[in-house]
Parts: sequence; C-alpha cells; structure tokens
Amino acid sequence: GAGGDEEIEFFDPTTFEVLPATFGNTSVVMRMEPGGEAELIATLPSVAVGQDFIGGARLVELDGAVYATVGVWQINLGEEVTLPLQAQVVRLEDGEGVTVADLWAHELEFNPDGTDNRESHPFGITAGPDGMLYVADAAMNAVLRVDPASGDVETVAGLEGMPGVFPNPFRGGELIRDPVPTAVAFDADGNMFVSILSGAPFIPGTASVLSISADSDVSEFATGFTMLTDLTYGPDGNFYAVQFGMFTEEGPVFNSGSVVRIMPDGSSEVVIDGLPFATGIAIDADGNGYVTINGVAIPEAGMVVYYEGLTAREGHSMAGMGDE
Repeated sequence: GAGGDEEIEFFDPTTFEVLPATFGNTSVVMRMEPGGEAELIATLPSVAVGQDFIGGARLVELDGAVYATVGVWQINLGEEVTLPLQAQVVRLEDGEGVTVADLWAHELEFNPDGTDNRESHPFGITAGPDGMLYVADAAMNAVLRVDPASGDVETVAGLEGMPGVFPNPFRGGELIRDPVPTAVAFDADGNMFVSILSGAPFIPGTASVLSISADSDVSEFATGFTMLTDLTYGPDGNFYAVQFGMFTEEGPVFNSGSVVRIMPDGSSEVVIDGLPFATGIAIDADGNGYVTINGVAIPEAGMVVYYEGLTAREGHSMAGMGDE
C-alpha cells in the first residue's frame, strides 16, 4: 500500500519519532492466475510514514480461509489502537480483513522480548501441523501461536537480542540489536524454524535461521546470512530463504538480493542472485518458485517472478554475499 488521503500522526520505526503520515485502504490482496493475470481479492489499511509504508504483510491459507498479518502499533501512539486493523491477524471476508487476533493486546500484557519498547509488527505467518497459525512478530521479537477459531494468542518464544554496534535505547543503552524475526516454517517432521532479519545496521553475515523446539528452546540452525525476509520448506526436503540485499553507509545496494538453499545440516548455497530488494518466496509441489522483488517504496515496481524448477537449480557459494 501507499498510505492514503487521511492525514494522521504515526510512529516512524526508523527514527523512533511520531511524524505526520497518511492513511487509507490502499494495501491490496490479489489472486494471480498461472498466466500472471491478477484479480483483486481484498483491500487492507496502509500507513505511509517517513520512508516506510506499512500495510498487509504476509498471507497463509488454512482450511479454505485466507489469513493475513496487518499493520503496526507502538506505545508512543498510546495504549489504545485508534486506527483499523493495526497489529492484527485478520481473515479475509467479503473483500476486507476481519480481526482474528489482536497482537498489540498480547504485547501490552506479556511483552515477550522483555524490552522497554512496546511494539507489535506481525509479519510472517504460516499454518502449523497442529492447525494453528504461527506468526513471526518483527517488532515484538517473538514467535506467536494463534488459534484461528478463538483468536487466543500464546507466546511460543521471545527471542534474545544480538550483539550490536549502536546503543539500544530500549535495551538499557547496551550494544544490542533486535533479532527481528520475519518468517516461520515447518519441515516435514513438524519442526519449527524462524528466519531472522537482524536489526540495523544489517551487518553482512549476521542473519540466521533459528530452530525452536517443542519446549520453546531456541538454537541456531543455519548462519552467515544477510537480511533474511522469508523462509519456506521445499518439496525436495530443503529450506529456501530470501536475502533482501546488502546495506552500506549510502543505503541499500541494488540487485544484491538472493534466494538461498539451506540443507538439513544447516549448510547453504545461493540458487538465485542479483535480485532487487527481494522480500518473499513460495514454492509449489513441483519445485517451481515464485519470488517477490522490488519490495521498497517504488510505485508500481513490485513484481512476482516465476522460476521454473527452482529446487532443481544448481547452487553456488555464498562467498562475497555476506557469508562469514
């Protein structure tokens, strides 16, 4: 989405300030046919604040219904949410989102990461083998379990901070970055894995994929990545993750994104590189891939790119792409 015509004030997650912003139902969900033709399914709220555009994030289908993560809320905006569908998991009905779970309320009550920053940004969402929805909340630094029938929310795991280079005002001024989880995926045995973006300044090679046990123990599964934005399990028994790209002092580096294959032993290789601002991936039962690119504020530049036989592609070393 791109905000809208309504003028509001909103929290800028980049500057930690409340700034003028715009609001409107410009975030959309589309169904794409095999030939690429897109059909509008639903509209969702969007906020444009500073250099950020915040709207619908991710989708998942479960038992014939489609669910989405939407919006952000932060304590500087007040404890009461005053804009529609912020920090929510919604079900798409009759062209709009209907609240299933209020993740901001969960953050206010439980604060899973234990920091001074009360904020919820539900991002990645997937269906678990138990019929529950699992959400990677990028601002809460937590993985959550949502009952789609009742809307009940449980914390699966609050994620610890990572070594950083700047004092973090929300972590007592210590040099600690937020992990920023972006996606949840399950393997064929029902084990849970979570991709980590890692907080600014997005140091190359410091993003990872975590494993979370049934007892909520968190451990590293695969390391050496840069800005992971999505994770999915392929029909070949490997995980596939998206690296958004590299950042320098001048900002993001164009065409530095990639898709990586992660084997069961945690080793990895690049299968697609040279992507501009890659954000998401889906793989069908035949191993064909669908990757979203241009996930930045460039009007009408967003694309879904099809890669036939993605899982059968040969990989190559991640050297030079942030591997440590």
